[in-house]
Amino acid sequence: MKNTALLLLLFFCFSCTSTAGNTKNIELNGFKEAVKHVSYLAHITITNVEIINEDDETDKHIYSAAVLATYRGKAQKKISFEMFVEKGEEAITNNIPVYIALCMNNQGTYYWPGTGSQFSSSEVIHAWLAENKKAISNMPTTNNWCK
Repeated sequence: MKNTALLLLLFFCFSCTSTAGNTKNIELNGFKEAVKHVSYLAHITITNVEIINEDDETDKHIYSAAVLATYRGKAQKKISFEMFVEKGEEAITNNIPVYIALCMNNQGTYYWPGTGSQFSSSEVIHAWLAENKKAISNMPTTNNWCK
């Protein structure tokens, strides 16, 4: 009975570790994919959100953020970007640093291209960026998410 309980406990611990590792790999893979398709990549902390009612179906959120590091695009200390969302959708303003992948329109306004463009400030992404910072800034982009 003790052996069975021990085996179940070990299996559970292994499963949790494996799931955590898979989650980190999935997020890193998503981040790597975003890098290929956008023109601006940075580590930011959101400082303010303005919500503008656009019409009956959408709202425009205008985010202001402090830039902690720029990996692709023009380096700057502060940035703002737009996000169109469903009417009434809450704005995220938790001041937790995140990585963001953005596009820029013809007027020079940054915008959020959609789901898969914001990533947690994880050690896995940070380590990958540290190893690839120069390559990322010089890497051509398809801008596929920005059309």
